[in-house]
Amino acid sequence: MACILCIDDNRDVLGTLGEVLQASGYGILTALSGNEGILLSLQNSVDLIVLDYDMPGMNGDLVAQAIRRYRPELPIILFTGIPDDIPESARQNVNEVASKTDFAGLVAVVAKLVKKSPGKQEAT
Repeated sequence: MACILCIDDNRDVLGTLGEVLQASGYGILTALSGNEGILLSLQNSVDLIVLDYDMPGMNGDLVAQAIRRYRPELPIILFTGIPDDIPESARQNVNEVASKTDFAGLVAVVAKLVKKSPGKQEAT
């Protein structure tokens, strides 16, 4: 089973995101901050990251840059309320951008990226 790390400063979003991804057959780790997410990505076998953009302290772009230094192959999805407001520079550090208003679309993107990951299996 693929393990998805979800990083968002909003507990309600993390809860819903976890429920949706678990119902789709994925294992879930959660982090309430960018720093916590970076640590979890280094300490655990994570297959993909779903990352909020607008967080205090470290925004999603800075978190993605930090993770790319250590795990450049790890797929990252930037999960945001306003996808059109994400700067092009931030888009370069992630594989996909998904809208927080479209959980079904997010699950489809997760499945696509997990399937493409070397040695990883799609959720059943």
